[in-house]
Order: sequence, then structure tokens, then C-alpha cells
Amino acid sequence: MNKLNSYTRIDIMDYLRGFALLGVLLVNSYQVLGGFSSSELHDKLYFIFNGKFFPILFFLFGFGCYLFMNRSKQKVNNRYLLFLRRISFLFVLGLIHTFYAPPGINDVLMFYAVLGLFIIMFFKRKEWTNLLLTITLIALSIVTAFSQPYYGERIVWLELLSTISKWLSFMMLGFTMGQFKFFEKVYGKLKYISIFLIFNICTYVTLFYVKRVIDITPAGIEVLEGYTVAFIMTSSLLIILQWDKAKVILTPLKFYGQMSLTNYLAQSALLIVFSIIIGFTPINSLIVCFIIHAILITFSIVWLRYFKMGPVEWLLRYFTYWSKIPNRKKSVRNDLESV
Repeated sequence: MNKLNSYTRIDIMDYLRGFALLGVLLVNSYQVLGGFSSSELHDKLYFIFNGKFFPILFFLFGFGCYLFMNRSKQKVNNRYLLFLRRISFLFVLGLIHTFYAPPGINDVLMFYAVLGLFIIMFFKRKEWTNLLLTITLIALSIVTAFSQPYYGERIVWLELLSTISKWLSFMMLGFTMGQFKFFEKVYGKLKYISIFLIFNICTYVTLFYVKRVIDITPAGIEVLEGYTVAFIMTSSLLIILQWDKAKVILTPLKFYGQMSLTNYLAQSALLIVFSIIIGFTPINSLIVCFIIHAILITFSIVWLRYFKMGPVEWLLRYFTYWSKIPNRKKSVRNDLESV
């Protein structure tokens, strides 16, 4: 069972996870603390990026599903049972998070688990079939959003269908990109990523001017904007990470993302602590955001010097395989034994 932990990490995914965590806290800290003490800058950043970072997390979860099923297929039997145990544990974590998370924070772990049941049906499908499904889901989310009335209350079932299609499309896109082995060969694809980035920037600029011209913004434009912003941020980071110096500078982001599950849950806990502190000593919510990031990034760097994975990641691995997997790094263990 120790072989289950012996795989090469795709470090670019950790950078993306860390980047997404930066944005999630940027939005959540405003929702929790903005009413106490927010700045004009934090107000603007919130309205620009609200809801724009979660698509990256759903994309990464879908890619993680591909890695899990592919590696489990090579090493153990009953990989579907293992996957069900994995998402069941995520659901329980999400339920716990929902109870202690401050008001205004929406948990994503339970959505991971529920939507993860859907993509089980497509684990054995070919990559081109799944790509067609992904495109269909993207189109469905946009069409149903445009079908909403411009004035008055939105139609509930259309909004639900659009929302589910959107999140599923990001998960399926991540899974499909895994099947195409895109991130295993991402270095050297600068040309294609740049073209994709330019296309999305042009789309976003067009949407921006359309919103300025019309009085009421259709829900479909909001959905389209969500896709384009998520694609712009992801593509930009992929291009930046093509350079080794950029990877070195952004190394703390990689450690942050390597413990993404632990840090995601810890962000909510620290927001509770700072919401109490702000009640006595007012602190700008954006400053709190930076402080929490500094605490968790430092914690991640120190923790990963001694352990292979974060504490919650280790628990997830334990309940998935129902076997204790060594987490302490051997070199550190030997140093401690020699003292």
C-alpha cells in the first residue's frame, strides 16, 4: 500500500490550487469581514472576482478525479469503491465545514462529492466523447442562463440547470484534460495557450462593452463572463509558469496549493478568529486576508519540510484506502532518531 503514495506530483497543479486559494479567501474575507471594516480596493476586487475562482477549483477537482482513477487502476482493485469512499469523506468534511464556517461562505466540498457521482459514469469513456459532453454542458449552462427573463424573478429550474451544468462542465473539462494528458505535457505548449488566452481576452472585452450598452445584464452574459475570466486567469498563470524564474518566485504558492484541502478548511477557521479580533480592534478586511495567507503559507512550508502531505490530505488518503500511509519524510525521521 505504500506504493499508493509513490507517484510524481504534477507541480503546476499545485501552483493553480494555491492561486485559487488566494482568490477564494479574497472573496470570503470580504463576505465575512467586509461589513466590519473594508476598503474601497477590497470592494472593487470583490465585485470583480466574486465567483471567479471557484471554477478553477472545480476544474482541478475534475483533473484530480482523473489522476486518482488512473493511478488506482494501475495499483489496486475496486477503484470505484475507493472513489466512493473518497467523495464520501469529502462530503462529511464539507458538512462539518458548513456547520463551523462563518455566514456568507459557501462550502464546495459537498458539491465536489455530489457532482463526483455524475462523472463516475464517464470514467471509461474516450477523451473525445468526454470533450463533446463538456462542450455540451458549457452550451447548456449558457443557453439556459440566456433563457431567463430580463426583468422580474428568475425561473428556478432554469437557474438550477444552468448552475449544475456550469460546475459539471468545469469538472468534466478537468477530467478530460487529464485524459488528453495536457498538464503532463503543458511545458512547450506556449503557442496554443497564448492563442486561447487572446481569444478569451477578446471575448471578455466584448462582453464588457455589451454590458455598458444594455440596461439589464442577461444572466447568460454573467455565465459567459465567469467562463472567460476563469480561462484568462488559468491561461495567464500557465504562461507565467513556463519560465523557471517565475516558478522559483511563486514556490510559496506551490506549497500553499499542495495542502489545498487543509488550507481551505483553515481559512474559514482563521476568519472566525479574526472576526472576533475585529470586534475589539478594527482591522481592514483586505489586510486580514493578507495576514491569513501569510500564516497558512508559512505553515504549509514548515509542515511540508517534515511531512509528505497536509494533515487533512493524509486523513483523506487514510479513509480512502483504509490503511495507514506513512506521512513523515524519511530523512527527517532519521535525523530525529539520531538526536
